[in-house]
Amino acid sequence: MRCKVYRSLDRPQAFFGIKGRYLMWFLLLAGADLALALAVGLATAGVFGFVLFVIGAVAAYILVMAMQDKASDREFSIRLDARRYPRFYRVTPAPFRERLSILNND
Repeated sequence: MRCKVYRSLDRPQAFFGIKGRYLMWFLLLAGADLALALAVGLATAGVFGFVLFVIGAVAAYILVMAMQDKASDREFSIRLDARRYPRFYRVTPAPFRERLSILNND
């Protein structure tokens, strides 16, 4: 029996070498760069805004590629997710017999 296996489902998406969650960071940086370039372009001639956007987009691309070289997509997502959870949980002391009774009732 033959069945189709779609291998790309296991791989992170990639766009010009930027993979997985790094793509979100690139889009955020490029969006901030676009807003800044629009403000500069409206205040001055449009050419200055365009040049600023191109320089900012290239800088964002280089920054994200440098971040991507330091850690894989999986390691990067683990680091981001680790910030959401506390480093430890505080457990109040209780007699051992109480804890056993709680476990036995469930």
